[in-house]
Amino acid sequence: MTYAGLCNDCRHVQTIRNDRGSVFFLCRRALDDPRFDKYPRLPVLLCEGFEPAPPTAATASSERKSSHPSQS
Repeated sequence: MTYAGLCNDCRHVQTIRNDRGSVFFLCRRALDDPRFDKYPRLPVLLCEGFEPAPPTAATASSERKSSHPSQS
């Protein structure tokens, strides 16, 4: 996985893969707001538009397992 900084966990990112295997991170905020770059320089360390992505079903499942220790 490519380290894209905040983009890795942002709800506005769209991962684009081309036929040759390259990965690009499209900021969907840039489609409506000119303050944001369509394809920001990575890694993004500060961003006014960052909003955490909602947890996926797989993430939520693994978090539930790690938050409840098994009983002996």
